[in-house]
Amino acid sequence: MDEALALPQGLGAIGVREPIPFVGLPSKESAKQLSGSTEDLVKTIVTIVDQLLVSAIDKRTAAEFLAFWHEVFPNYARVMFAMGTLAKALIPPLVLERVTSESLCEMEVEFSDNALAAFGPAIRDQGLFTVWTLRKINDLSRQLSNAVSENEKDGEFAWEFIYHGLRTRFHLDCLLTSMRRRHPIYPEVLDQVSDGLRSAVDAYAWIRQCVDLRIQPQDPKLSFIDLDAEDREFVDASARDMANESA
Repeated sequence: MDEALALPQGLGAIGVREPIPFVGLPSKESAKQLSGSTEDLVKTIVTIVDQLLVSAIDKRTAAEFLAFWHEVFPNYARVMFAMGTLAKALIPPLVLERVTSESLCEMEVEFSDNALAAFGPAIRDQGLFTVWTLRKINDLSRQLSNAVSENEKDGEFAWEFIYHGLRTRFHLDCLLTSMRRRHPIYPEVLDQVSDGLRSAVDAYAWIRQCVDLRIQPQDPKLSFIDLDAEDREFVDASARDMANESA
């Protein structure tokens, strides 16, 4: 069965103009910028997600991890989209944008400072690349805030983007949870986490196609150059020279 079929019923209909918190889920640190009640709510959701992730990185074999992933992914997706809906309703857009940016910065620092000792150079570099890709996805998502497409492929592209974005974030969060808790990940499980991070490139490709569908490229507008008499004489002379060379 296609893994993408694991996306919960109803979430497949959500378009990319909806909040996409898996790009930069506020951490407990970045959430301190929010109002008291909103901060408490964000921390509660982060705690729920954290409990899922701890259970995931406790697994010892690839088979156990994959079975757990298929079991919890629907609930993980629901929690993440609940976070997105609440963020849109409770957090001013400029504040949310800043919190998202700072959350991505925090992730970069964590991978730069701690991932080498925890996982080795390959996973560290892959983690940093994944965070960088999430930044690019976040930039593209801003272009879609008011863009509309009637193309029938738009829904398909958005659905694929959401799935791969969520898959990326789940596996990235496994690494972050491991580093924050100093909780080692078994080698077989680490290989599966690495494979999950590859969805970042797919997520970027799908949202890129959404942008291309909804935002038509515009021809550059060339400003008219007002030529004086000397300029016109130079242009005419050049044209005569070209004509003589052709003859």
